[in-house]
Amino acid sequence: MKIKNIQKVEERRKEKQAFAKKLGDHLRKVRNKVGKSQEDLSMDAGYYRTYVGKIEQGHYSPSAHTIWRLAHTLGMSLDEFFEGFK
Repeated sequence: MKIKNIQKVEERRKEKQAFAKKLGDHLRKVRNKVGKSQEDLSMDAGYYRTYVGKIEQGHYSPSAHTIWRLAHTLGMSLDEFFEGFK
């Protein structure tokens, strides 16, 4: 790889990490607003609690399907889930 390409890869990695952190913070905020525990959300959505925890911590960047499933489990559409997300 050329140095220029390596820099672009590093920038994308940092961008993905920042997005995952922002999404995780938003998920936690919405989950708390709805009044669901992390354990209840994960069980109702069919995921391990540790997986949902890693998403909220920004360690994992979930798929669109996972985001949809979590939003649906919280009783909202994707539009409602992403309301206020910046």
